Amino acid sequence: MQLKGLTLVKLGGSVITHKESSPPSINDKNLSRIAKELKTHKDGLIIVLGGGAHGHQAAHSYGFGNPVTKKERLLLGIPHIRHNMSMLALDVESILNKEGIPTVVIPPFTVSTLSDKKIQNFSTSIIEKVLESGSAVLTHGDVCFDEELGASILSGDTIAVHLARMLDVKSVYIGTDVDGVLDDDPSKNPSAKHVPIIDHSNKDDILTKTGPSKSTDVTGGMSKKVNELLELAEHNIHVVIFNLTVPGRLTSLLSGETTICTRIMT
Repeated sequence: MQLKGLTLVKLGGSVITHKESSPPSINDKNLSRIAKELKTHKDGLIIVLGGGAHGHQAAHSYGFGNPVTKKERLLLGIPHIRHNMSMLALDVESILNKEGIPTVVIPPFTVSTLSDKKIQNFSTSIIEKVLESGSAVLTHGDVCFDEELGASILSGDTIAVHLARMLDVKSVYIGTDVDGVLDDDPSKNPSAKHVPIIDHSNKDDILTKTGPSKSTDVTGGMSKKVNELLELAEHNIHVVIFNLTVPGRLTSLLSGETTICTRIMT
């Protein structure tokens, strides 16, 4: 199998988990429907999971996201975070396989290291072999060893950007719980309007208005997401942020049809 024109879909944690539930739990209804939509795609597929309740709550409890947290405390959080993300990944894998999408989980913890929260190494050789075998790859936001900090969080969005750069990915679809990017923080302004296109002409204005996630989030929220995706668009990769909670929108994007979303362009 030639790895040409891969599609990468990021499933937002707020869509696939009940993000405020404790202990964490998956959103079975959304995941079952998403699996059916993913099944319509017949070519190479990489699925990246956001951490949702499974990742963010555990990370927050060990001080991730707080610059004064000591290295020893961060390292203590690795087993808890790893357990939660492994459980989430295996639950999603089971749903995908049940739907007839052969899927292999590859945890970033086992193939990557960071330095001051930035990717230092992230081997894609196993990912490529899985894709060549005809299976979909499932990976996820994770905790990783960090040479400077001891441990830090590698977000699903950062993974999506890295893999899109390293592999021959033609389209990146970022699924969230809103219709893309809005021109203001919806938690403060209910009249916030949908932004259909973000490029360098309106990037700065949009990012100054975009607020952080309303839920516990240790990965930087929407502003960091958009900045990373703008870098991808510069490499002629089709980049879209869309509402994954609305049935049919993922199917439309995978089939090349027009739907409500925010397109990231150069």
